[in-house]
Amino acid sequence: MDIRKTALSILRDAEQKDKYIALTLGAALDGIACDERDRALLTNLVYGVTERRVTLDYFIEKLCDRPIDKIGARLAMTLRLGLYQLMYLDRIPPHAAVSETVRLGKSQGERAFLNGVLRGYLRQKGSIPLPEDALSRMAVAYSFPRDTVALLCDNLGEVTEAVLGNLAKHPPMTICVNTLHITVENALETLTSAGLDARRCTASPRGIRIYGNVSHDRLCELLGEQNFFVQDEASQIAISVLSPKAGEIGADACACPGSKSFHAALCMQNRGEIHAFDLHESKLPLITSGAKRLGIDIITAAARDSSTPCQDLKGKCDFVICDVPCSGLGVMAKKPEIRFHDSDAWQTLAPLGYAILCASAEYLKEGGRLLYSTCTLTKAENEENFYRFLDTHRDFHYTDFSLGDVQSTRGCVTLLPDGERDGFFIALLQKG
Repeated sequence: MDIRKTALSILRDAEQKDKYIALTLGAALDGIACDERDRALLTNLVYGVTERRVTLDYFIEKLCDRPIDKIGARLAMTLRLGLYQLMYLDRIPPHAAVSETVRLGKSQGERAFLNGVLRGYLRQKGSIPLPEDALSRMAVAYSFPRDTVALLCDNLGEVTEAVLGNLAKHPPMTICVNTLHITVENALETLTSAGLDARRCTASPRGIRIYGNVSHDRLCELLGEQNFFVQDEASQIAISVLSPKAGEIGADACACPGSKSFHAALCMQNRGEIHAFDLHESKLPLITSGAKRLGIDIITAAARDSSTPCQDLKGKCDFVICDVPCSGLGVMAKKPEIRFHDSDAWQTLAPLGYAILCASAEYLKEGGRLLYSTCTLTKAENEENFYRFLDTHRDFHYTDFSLGDVQSTRGCVTLLPDGERDGFFIALLQKG
């Protein structure tokens, strides 16, 4: 298999069709035969070029003395692929990175252009300065669009650069152990005995972090596919502080792909009811097949717009999971294409999140608990929605919580991305 040609094809496909890199790469890997080393390099190239696109484009424009959009889409992506290898992959000799990239050119002119730009970088790399103004410097240094950096600065202030640094890292994989079948201790022992660098999460009682490159298939071989599912620790913490109990009735307003519903079912020892909703009926098999694989039978899935409540469920729930659609700024380390989404998306998503929160609250009986959460970092989608709800719903009050190193203030906490877990907002409400 030609790794670089395949990487270019995947990157172009994702760019042209505006698809998530993980889905495009996963589909490609399913359709080709390659060893673990080639698979790792292909994954590195595809994710790396996506993650470092802003930085790569800055240097390409400096080397070409023209805007990136004047180069041509395929040629620009080929340049990114070559320059990424020169800037970030020390194990690939520069001459190999240049020659293999030049070979991707479609004509003699393209090959000459690629060769000239890449060799120009090798000559000038120490003399190309970063931008002088602070926002542009951070944008290039950490490879995020300037508008995204500005949005984070507006919401996070002086900690923005530290957050950008953490979002630029590759976080470990985190799994939630299916404690219906296996203990966390036994799962951890199995992983470490197989030579994996696996460690218990600091806060989530069911979480294990796995460092280094390990495929999902390998984890299935070691643990059994029925004994775990992938879920970031921040998401696990949210469900743990909600604390669903055996025999309770609950709802998950925006459930797909289902990890929060699954985790709630574990807390409930698979006893009770969970009504999992999602706007898109096509996504519901993610919940039903996942639950079946894990041996969970208390979840029923249905399609609905959660900005309006299900009348049959009003006043019947002990808990509600309200993890609303958001701008996703807290998960950009795992989903690098999010950094290129519209930086003003929060203006539409904040009102939608509030509507879903208000509708979800109608499911609760007296004394019922409501988790409001997002995986983003804007105040409008997080604290402002939460406190607006409290101001307009006098029959609710916030509940403070703590778990491990996580401690709420006035009923909520923002977990900043730290290189190991996602950025996440968690708030807890109670009716009555």
